[in-house]
Amino acid sequence: MANLKPNRFILQSNDGKTKVDYETTSFIGQPVLNLTQLPGPIRHFAGSQIRSLNTEIGTLVTVTTQLTIDAGSTSFSVLIPAITLTSISDHQAFTTDAIVTHHSGPNSVPQTGVHETYQFIAMKGEANFVIALLEPVIAKSGAGTA
Repeated sequence: MANLKPNRFILQSNDGKTKVDYETTSFIGQPVLNLTQLPGPIRHFAGSQIRSLNTEIGTLVTVTTQLTIDAGSTSFSVLIPAITLTSISDHQAFTTDAIVTHHSGPNSVPQTGVHETYQFIAMKGEANFVIALLEPVIAKSGAGTA
């Protein structure tokens, strides 16, 4: 299989405190992302919790890590560059950046000025292709009737 797009990206910050394991699709047909930001636990995101935006500089993958009704939110994004693999067994190392964005909310003080602040995290990673051993099972109505 030539010209294969990877579907799994494993990344780690240079200091080892931030780790990302992102699959564009899992055996249930949805994207999954596991995020570790030490000293915290591993956080799991799936399906619509993961937002993916194709841009001319790569694919921006974002999850919301903290959400409040009035004081704003925090999101974690990682920029995935375009990568092509030569075969299923191929893997490709790459470097990129993750961005932690703090968004102000309607009751944040002050209410004027800059509403997002950014923390950039240098990341190194590896892209590969994973074949799902399990396929989703779809039940058919009326099955088993004779």
